[in-house]
Amino acid sequence: MSAWRPETHRVGTGIHAIHATAVSVAGRGLLILGPSRAGKSSLACQMIALGAALVSDDRVEIGPGPRLRRPPEGPAMIELRGLGLVACATEEAALAAALLLGPSAARLPERETIALAGHDVPLLRHPAMPELAAKLILWLRAAA
Repeated sequence: MSAWRPETHRVGTGIHAIHATAVSVAGRGLLILGPSRAGKSSLACQMIALGAALVSDDRVEIGPGPRLRRPPEGPAMIELRGLGLVACATEEAALAAALLLGPSAARLPERETIALAGHDVPLLRHPAMPELAAKLILWLRAAA
């Protein structure tokens, strides 16, 4: 997973698209990154069940601000692997951080950033695990 890098593609003036999933907690958006089958949608489902809102699944637009949103042509749905697609209300959110699903080197990591669509964004690294959704909800609430 260390060789994987997120790539954004310009889709309009000041708007970039990225293969990712995004959720929102108290208006603070979390962009969930990782290669296909890393668990992005599964983590988003767990967070939504705990009170987060879906921004977009599979493809996310990063606009000015920076703000996260669902592409206009994208469905307001989330993939439940093994069950199918289900309708889900979506909302825009301010981009608060990006999470890269994968190994984390430290118990209390140093602050790190990632450049996305011309913005330096706080980067979190964490393996997908059952308690991650709850930890992220608490982190996003505390950072508000």
